Amino acid sequence: MKNRIFLVLTLILVIGLLSTLTATTTKAQTSGTSITLYAGSVNSGSGTYGYGISASKITSPGPTLNLVEGTTYTITVDNVATDMTHSFEIVSTKAIGTPLFGAGIDINTFIPAGGSGQVTFTPNQTGNFYYVCTVPAHISLGMWGNVKVSTTIPEFPSALTLMFTALAITALAAFVVRQKIRPKQFIKS
Repeated sequence: MKNRIFLVLTLILVIGLLSTLTATTTKAQTSGTSITLYAGSVNSGSGTYGYGISASKITSPGPTLNLVEGTTYTITVDNVATDMTHSFEIVSTKAIGTPLFGAGIDINTFIPAGGSGQVTFTPNQTGNFYYVCTVPAHISLGMWGNVKVSTTIPEFPSALTLMFTALAITALAAFVVRQKIRPKQFIKS
């Protein structure tokens, strides 16, 4: 009788564990997220342009943007150049084109030196894309970066899930050990 109760409790724990892990290991992010990029010269007077996460960390190519499909983003681009216009758009190839997801900032009029622009958009497909500056020749001068759009953000299991996992593994291990120690209990004469 004790073994049957132990077996039922172990099965309940294992089923609960599996359902908890399935429910919490991945979750799509749906709330809005703000991103600020800085556009300008990589090194003053170098003739290479780029984007950065701060005015002092402009690189070519710019930082990779990791986005989640279905999440709304607001991207602000601050043009930190003193004498050059810039812009921003997300495209499928590293070339000027139609902005994907409506993600374009001043693609025809350009952001003036010292100015900024902003766009709010929601990616509706996954894949690897680019963001570029649409000012003529700026892509070839380094003004581009990668955009990766995925379906979910991995979520670390909660403390409750980890405790539940440890309890289920302990119960299962105890059950297996108990069965190996007393196999004659299950054999009726």
